[in-house]
Amino acid sequence: MKPQCQNKVNEKGAVLVIALIFLLILSLIGVSSMQGTTMQEKMSGNLRDHYSAFNAAEAALRDGERQARTDYFNDTLDEDTSINGVYASSFSSAAIPTWNAELLAEIYVSTGIDAEPSGAVIRVTASSAGFTGQSDVRLESIYVVEE
Repeated sequence: MKPQCQNKVNEKGAVLVIALIFLLILSLIGVSSMQGTTMQEKMSGNLRDHYSAFNAAEAALRDGERQARTDYFNDTLDEDTSINGVYASSFSSAAIPTWNAELLAEIYVSTGIDAEPSGAVIRVTASSAGFTGQSDVRLESIYVVEE
């Protein structure tokens, strides 16, 4: 039995050192992959926030176009008065999407002095901030309204 005891005394612990180095290398690989995953999660969250801001601004833009057309035909939108509004929707964003419409020019087909306008050019701008309020999206449309 004595020869077995002598083998244990002569061991220096090299296997322990190699195992600890291997464990350290695996830990570093795990930490670096977690950092990459965290960065990808932040990027996808920012992209989702930007898309939600864009969709909310586009919905506000369409609402503003519809309201500007109605107000032009009701003679409440003219070159001196712009109209503003908010788009109250189901978007749960930090800021409610807003829009602004202004009359750029009226279109005349007849060249007579007492000619009535047959349409108008209207600019509508809309903005939204997304879910977190950090993705500011502004959209603009210029279109012709004909009677």
